[in-house]
Amino acid sequence: MLYLKTITKDNWLKAISLRVREDQVKFVASNAVSLAQLNFLENFHAKGIYHDDEMIGFTLYGIHEEDHEYWIYRMMIDQNHQEKGYGKQAIQLVIDDIRKIKEDHHQTITLSYEPSNEHAKRIYEKMGFVEIDGLILHGEQVARFRF
Repeated sequence: MLYLKTITKDNWLKAISLRVREDQVKFVASNAVSLAQLNFLENFHAKGIYHDDEMIGFTLYGIHEEDHEYWIYRMMIDQNHQEKGYGKQAIQLVIDDIRKIKEDHHQTITLSYEPSNEHAKRIYEKMGFVEIDGLILHGEQVARFRF
């Protein structure tokens, strides 16, 4: 069973020890960078993705300061736990968590990914994210989920 757990002083070292495969490093910032970035983001949540008692992934999401909607800034599954269906489950956990905490005026969840990351594109599409034609941020394709 997968669940999300807030990153705290008790589990941050485990979070920064998680790694994607070498061929995926170009697709996602390290979890250490994400935790550093959290210091400068208001209304964001860093959470470990757990399978039973083991952290197998990491996510960072919250309310973007420019459009005041939810964004998923990071989503990763450790290289030792990939190809087990955990990515889709983790995305669903984030969507469900946002549903619990969002106010009615929040209508979307937005994310971005490297255009060459076909695997991420397919997973996000299966989860209901739709690419926004022509919208590229920092070289990444933007996709949006509507509640």
